[in-house]
Amino acid sequence: MAARPGAVEAPPRLPDGYRLHRWDRAGVTRAVVRAADGSFAARGQIAVTGPAAVVDQVETHPAHQRRGLGRVVMGTLAEAATRQGAWAAVPAATEEGRTLYEAVGRQVVAPMSAAALEAADSGSMPTPAR
Repeated sequence: MAARPGAVEAPPRLPDGYRLHRWDRAGVTRAVVRAADGSFAARGQIAVTGPAAVVDQVETHPAHQRRGLGRVVMGTLAEAATRQGAWAAVPAATEEGRTLYEAVGRQVVAPMSAAALEAADSGSMPTPAR
């Protein structure tokens, strides 16, 4: 999925009772929304890599969905990427996340798949000959 970060609307206002925390560390901008009691409500992060920004780990806790928190996170991340000079954003999305990304102006460019390597059991590894 891709879109120009600046093409995304500015983050909407948070609903009453929520607080947004945003910080930058080691080239990654993170945004976390917390409920009035301090519990996790939504989050996401973005890293600018030259002209493109990679969006990752955007999620909203099920108890806080359908309140615009995902839009707040995405808008906050898009603003950060635009300030850092990115002109394209690339979020990898699950089917569930795709709905949010499309709602904030992203479009599918190509499907993406993931792979994971499992660590081999060290007891089953052959011993080198000496």
